[in-house]
Amino acid sequence: MTKSLRNMILPIAASAITIASVPALADQVVLTSVADNTLIEDPTGAYSCGAAQYFFAGRVGVNGGSTLRRGALRFNLTSIPAGSTITSVSLKLYCSAAGANTAQTISIKKMNASWGEGTSVAFGGGGAPRAANAVTWVHRFYPSTPWSAVGGQFSSTVSASRSVGGQGSYTWNSTAQLVADVQGWVNQPTTNFGWLVQGNEVTLQSVKRFDSREAGAATRPQLTVVYTPPVSNPADLNNDTVVNAADLAILLSAWGTTGPGDINGSGTVDGADLAALLSAWTSV
Repeated sequence: MTKSLRNMILPIAASAITIASVPALADQVVLTSVADNTLIEDPTGAYSCGAAQYFFAGRVGVNGGSTLRRGALRFNLTSIPAGSTITSVSLKLYCSAAGANTAQTISIKKMNASWGEGTSVAFGGGGAPRAANAVTWVHRFYPSTPWSAVGGQFSSTVSASRSVGGQGSYTWNSTAQLVADVQGWVNQPTTNFGWLVQGNEVTLQSVKRFDSREAGAATRPQLTVVYTPPVSNPADLNNDTVVNAADLAILLSAWGTTGPGDINGSGTVDGADLAALLSAWTSV
């Protein structure tokens, strides 16, 4: 687009309807976990329960060896449009059993490395023999990829925490850190390694059992994300985030028709649409 041509057409904008960027309204998505498992404390990483109906967080009693359990939980966020702004994040888990009904603090922390779910089926917190690509106390992916430190790689920062007592549903309400975690994963999807679910790791029988994605639909882990989609620009006809010659070509090829290129919604692609496109021009 030459400067002289632009100078000839731009005055049309003074009498045309100005098409500004349209602010998007907030949207919401409710997601079920796509992977969950338990890191079961064991010096050789012998156990896992990726295909179980439960995962665990806390310390078990003497009969279980007084060892630790840490939950691992991940959600697929690809349904949230790239460029969105995350405004609220809440996590809902169902505690289906507890070592004791005494309330314990359960913390959510961001995982710093990828991990595998695997296919081990266990019916209790002791786990089952580890399967290929399962996460264990020692491995991110059994048998070939260990954690850099046993027990998992995760942030020391608590993203959210709440008290969990006996059986029932519990919600970790939105915090600035939960929002920051999800915003970072939406911005860079390859860093989405999910969260660690960590309980009281001092007191015997503090362990809590939570339903996993393999449980009934009503009690599976649920993440609710409220977000504002990226601002849309009606003049960006090919949705490549810039308004340039490619968009101009689309508009001109549809001249005199109903579109594409009917930016102002008048029913015909005409000079007013051309003026709106030129006023939104972002590259030459």
